[in-house]
Amino acid sequence: MCMCNVQSTEQTVVGSSSSSEGREILPAALKPINYDLWLQPDLTSFTFDGTVAISVSVHQDTNKVVLNSKELTIHKATVTQGDLKQTATSIEFNKAKETVTFEFESVIAAGSNALVYVEFTGVHNDQLHGFYRSSYNDAEGNKRHLVVTQFEACDARQAFPSFDEPALKATFDCTLVVDADLAALSNMNEVSSTAFVNTAGRSVKEVKFARTPIMSTYLLAFVVGDFECVETVAKPAGANPITVRVFALRGSASQGEFALGVGARTLEYFSEYFNEAYPLPKCDMVAIPDFGAGAMENWGLVTYRNVALLCNEATATTKAKKGIAYVIAHELAHQWFGNLVTMSWWNDLWLNEGFATFVGWLATDHLFPEWDIWTGYITGVYANALNLDSFRSSHPIQVDVKSANDIGQIFDAISYSKGSSVIRMLNDFLGGQIFMDGVRTYLQEFKYKNTVTADLWRHLSASSGLDISTLMHGWTRETGYPLLTIENQEYNADEKTLSVTLSQSRFLAAGDLKPEEDQVTWWVPITVVSHLTGKSGATKHVLAEKNGTITFPYDASENAFWKLNFGASGLYRVKYQEAHVAQIGSLLQTNLSAFSAGDRIMFINDAYMLSTAGLGPITSALDMIKALALAGESEYNVLNQIKTTLDALSSSLYRENAATREGVKQLARLVFGDKVAAVGYDFPETEEYFTRLTRSLVIEAAASAGVESVQGDLRERFDRFVDGDVSALHPEIRGIAYINALATSDASTVESVFTALLAIQSNPKTQDSEKNEILRALGSANSPALIDRLINVILFDKEIVRMQDFMMVLLGLVNGKNESAVIRPLMWQWFQNNYEKLRSLYHNKSALGGPFRACAMTLIGDDSSAEVESWARGDGLEGEELETRKKDTVEGYYRAVDQTLESIRTRTALANREKENIAAWVASNF
Repeated sequence: MCMCNVQSTEQTVVGSSSSSEGREILPAALKPINYDLWLQPDLTSFTFDGTVAISVSVHQDTNKVVLNSKELTIHKATVTQGDLKQTATSIEFNKAKETVTFEFESVIAAGSNALVYVEFTGVHNDQLHGFYRSSYNDAEGNKRHLVVTQFEACDARQAFPSFDEPALKATFDCTLVVDADLAALSNMNEVSSTAFVNTAGRSVKEVKFARTPIMSTYLLAFVVGDFECVETVAKPAGANPITVRVFALRGSASQGEFALGVGARTLEYFSEYFNEAYPLPKCDMVAIPDFGAGAMENWGLVTYRNVALLCNEATATTKAKKGIAYVIAHELAHQWFGNLVTMSWWNDLWLNEGFATFVGWLATDHLFPEWDIWTGYITGVYANALNLDSFRSSHPIQVDVKSANDIGQIFDAISYSKGSSVIRMLNDFLGGQIFMDGVRTYLQEFKYKNTVTADLWRHLSASSGLDISTLMHGWTRETGYPLLTIENQEYNADEKTLSVTLSQSRFLAAGDLKPEEDQVTWWVPITVVSHLTGKSGATKHVLAEKNGTITFPYDASENAFWKLNFGASGLYRVKYQEAHVAQIGSLLQTNLSAFSAGDRIMFINDAYMLSTAGLGPITSALDMIKALALAGESEYNVLNQIKTTLDALSSSLYRENAATREGVKQLARLVFGDKVAAVGYDFPETEEYFTRLTRSLVIEAAASAGVESVQGDLRERFDRFVDGDVSALHPEIRGIAYINALATSDASTVESVFTALLAIQSNPKTQDSEKNEILRALGSANSPALIDRLINVILFDKEIVRMQDFMMVLLGLVNGKNESAVIRPLMWQWFQNNYEKLRSLYHNKSALGGPFRACAMTLIGDDSSAEVESWARGDGLEGEELETRKKDTVEGYYRAVDQTLESIRTRTALANREKENIAAWVASNF
């Protein structure tokens, strides 16, 4: 999600070295072999009927069958062993553990197989998990529905009683009974379709699917609706061809052509990379209007949000295409890494998601080398990992998971971004071929089985000759990452070498590192680039102790330089000595190309975060940005990092005086102000990828920084666009123009702009990516009345804001081009006032951490952190209300609470510590 030939019927679980003590798991008496599952969804009543016959192997004598079940009504349960068929004498549900227990009069004897049969009904909910319903309007404006599954992590149990744990793999024979005019899809290919008229007089069909390979319940999937598709065939070398189809609602399938090509080429790439054929005959990818995650890797039936799969290739933005390509690559990577080989338990979720993130970008880079994926990776995935893992309240990549309630909180930047960054670091250190060799043998040993992290390390150890498990322990089992501090450097003129003495310590964004928090010694692979090595000959070293010295070729020639962590390949930050920082700044102004774009990005990123931690002045980051501006920095990814940094600083200063805030904008205008005139507002069809991205970025940054000419140009183009001149606003800058129009309108025009945007958003011809841009833009409306309408009416109107897009609107408000000193406290108050309504929207209480974080994390001030902490504790509440609050914030989303409080306090400390320095710097530089 964005989560040798086998065919033995016996369950095989390998790599069980992770302790299962304390986990809420099913009893070990029975293990599933095969499910024969029959489901009949009803798209009118939103209920479904079902039967399941589960073949099980019996490992212990028992008279009870315990299955996972949630929100199902059980009508009948039997067990058959040999000639003895028994009906359950009692059926008991445990709502907290999400189980149902069937008790039988006679013992089910160990040593042979049995058949558990259950009849049940369920509900197609609207909560985006289980076997849920999704609504849409057809071409005639009629409201229609489809039903679709989302089972990861633990929601197969909402569709049928099951052994709903990743290690309890089985095969599945599935049958769906659906209306005759609807498409019915599952993991495998259809083997028969029989039409008949049911007892209600409706024309229906019974669709049977081929047996699946042995797999986990969370990967089973069904889709039923009025779909059509586009189709091609992937032809991986030395393997069977694969039918690839992209399904979309009727009338939209042509928007799947770009995804279809990407999907076929990605399957071909991974078949070669993993040296293992895709094991299914087909791969379907389906666009769903309502979808909680970005996509889900169901084996052979991958489901996506519309925006993550569909686009008009001729008019889609560059970012939209890149997003689609990556999400497809990520999900298709899971077809091998996650589906073919699956983690034994959720504490190794990162094995699925971290690896799929890394190789997803690897495949995207292979398909689109002109996109320079790995430099963009630094400002995205890598930066996300560094940011979240700099919190004291972060967690290890491998984290103990005791129950289903804990799982939702670890689908975060640690599992995905840090996991991916650690794998990227290891791949870079070992070399791509050695890394790939280890992955290939790992897949061969464990295909159709379950594993733990140690199993992957063992295979990488075999391919590399290194003790990977020991080297990687600190990276996966401990929280945080190191800061490398340059303690001393000594030049040897005779040998022309430089010896640099380093120390490592845990980096905390708060900066208040305590001795007991600095006990980890990481194995740190170090790459050094210098004026002698150039960008292709970086030397490699390792720091495996708290202190150490590295030596590399060097000379004392004019403009000599050196830098650690070339291309940000290692997951750590670097603190240079002050003289070295000054030397780098001077060199950037005279020889910008001496450093790679990735290195220039990290100069800025490290300088800013060191100042956040109180380990360096904020002026170092400001000086670095100014130096790059004066040197004419034009590389998109570096400019993007500059904008990100200045936005973060501005966000932390929203309670400071206008002069200080305006000073940050002045620096932004220095970087971006003159660039718009050079690039213009038009997008030639044949222009280079980064030229297009850079134009959008500099227009956005200049408008945000208050460049009046750019704001005026965008508004003029917006007015023409709304009046019917579609060419006035290229899709690449429409979202920027929408925000600008709302933020710069006065009382006489803002409502008409707001209304115009809602009309575009509701137009069925508007692409989903543009609809998302509008939802993000609405929070920038320069009108208290419209903001009130947005947060109290529009946000809860599911005809305008789908559940999946709820967070998009919240983030657009707190990060919008509005008066932050007014909007951010308003949104925190709104969250408190609407908490019960939000609880009813988010049945999974861990998901409540999303709106909580959105409405609280951008606050600044000791008063704000005290207020948020008091609310989370339930101060002023009593009895049941207090217990509910504690259950939510202590069990449901405690990580979000801890990280939010830490973020508020860290950024408040930065603002208090640096506001006078910023004011002085601005006064002396502008």
